[in-house]
Amino acid sequence: MKKNICLLVIFTFFPLWLCAQQSILVMTEELPPFNFSDNGKIVGISTEIVRHIFAQSDLSMDQGEIKLYPWARAYHDIKYFPGTALFSTARTEERENLFRWVGPLLDVSIGVIAKKKRDIKIATIADFENYRIGTVRDGAPEQLFIKTGVLLKNLERRTLPEQNIKKLQAGRIDLFVFNIQTVRYLMVKQGINPEDYETVYMLKNPKLYLALHKDTNLELVDKLQASLDKMKQPDADGTSLFDRIIRKYLFVQDSYGK
Repeated sequence: MKKNICLLVIFTFFPLWLCAQQSILVMTEELPPFNFSDNGKIVGISTEIVRHIFAQSDLSMDQGEIKLYPWARAYHDIKYFPGTALFSTARTEERENLFRWVGPLLDVSIGVIAKKKRDIKIATIADFENYRIGTVRDGAPEQLFIKTGVLLKNLERRTLPEQNIKKLQAGRIDLFVFNIQTVRYLMVKQGINPEDYETVYMLKNPKLYLALHKDTNLELVDKLQASLDKMKQPDADGTSLFDRIIRKYLFVQDSYGK
């Protein structure tokens, strides 16, 4: 009798458990052109890709939508709360075993940006000691920069890249460490000519991924990866949905003054 009751409980609640596993709190940050808000809607290259692979995998997002949070909060939550996911997350050596990964979504270039007219030359890491340097708190660019030996106390850490772009323009910092594509995109949006700036030091060219909490069911991860791989396959016209989404956004980086 007890055995039958146990079986009844298992078969009654197993479908509910499975459904719960398929509902994931998906988080992102303001990081155009990959993920950002526009007129109250979260859009961007990575956003469209992630929405598509969730739909194709028959997986639902918790509360039915992507949540936009500051990077530090989202990064904290995905480390400590099961059933969470975060994009666009750089897959670095330090993070490799912290999460499960789906991707890559995109490639980015992480470097140190300065005004051209300052003619700043960086030959060694020690040269950074002479400058005021802005970073985004807990982001991959900051983590990579600290790994070179730069001290955390020497950085002007902010929660949003726009804050440091404004400070760089105003001369309140000398250098900004971040991904080059996003900085150029944001400069155009803010009416700043990105051609007045240059990369004075390159850190890395990481790939961006959808990161999921380390306890996420592997079957769900595999379904998402399979959906991503499929959308990268060319259609009859020789292009893929993946490529078309990228082209939809990246043109703006070269459109300043046109």
